Amino acid sequence: MPKISGASTSRLKLKLNVELPNRALRMIRILQAISTYAQAYKQLEVVQRANPALLPRGDQKTGVIAEFYGRLYAAERFAPAKPEFGSTSEHAWDIKVQQPNGATIKIQIKAVSAHAEKSRISTIHPGWDELWLMRLTEEMLPEAFWIYKKSNCPWAVSIQKSKTMPQLGKPGTGSIELRNGEDRLADLLAALSNATRESEESAFVI
Repeated sequence: MPKISGASTSRLKLKLNVELPNRALRMIRILQAISTYAQAYKQLEVVQRANPALLPRGDQKTGVIAEFYGRLYAAERFAPAKPEFGSTSEHAWDIKVQQPNGATIKIQIKAVSAHAEKSRISTIHPGWDELWLMRLTEEMLPEAFWIYKKSNCPWAVSIQKSKTMPQLGKPGTGSIELRNGEDRLADLLAALSNATRESEESAFVI
């Protein structure tokens, strides 16, 4: 597991009298915010379990965090192409990659965290070229990542509702349509590690 939590960056000291590169600074702030959110989420879960009538439970920012990780992975996998996020009104894809040869790849991302009891994902809309499923730990770090290509999924042309995500290392779990994804967790973690290291090297010194 790469060191991408706020804890890893907190042990580093800022360079004095040096202006931080904008991209590096944004990366560090995002990773620190995710770490802070994960800690707050855990506290909320404790309160929500004790007071279900007062606080509803849910995976509030899980999708946003997963899309951030997905963009870093896409940037490394499809380099030198630059991935772009879709608008909130775009249901078919969350990330789009315009490749140098002119081909466009539309990626839809679905995620659940360890806080999701039933592992149910939001509706899968048709129109994607690749579907990425991601499981996050309680610390909001990736612990499972599968890729599905439209060409290998006959069901991709229709809307898919109330589907559940498989569990890592547990064959037969999750909706039947989602049991044959390509495991790319190692590649995702490598991309996150590379992006984090580059940002820390640009913005911090030990």
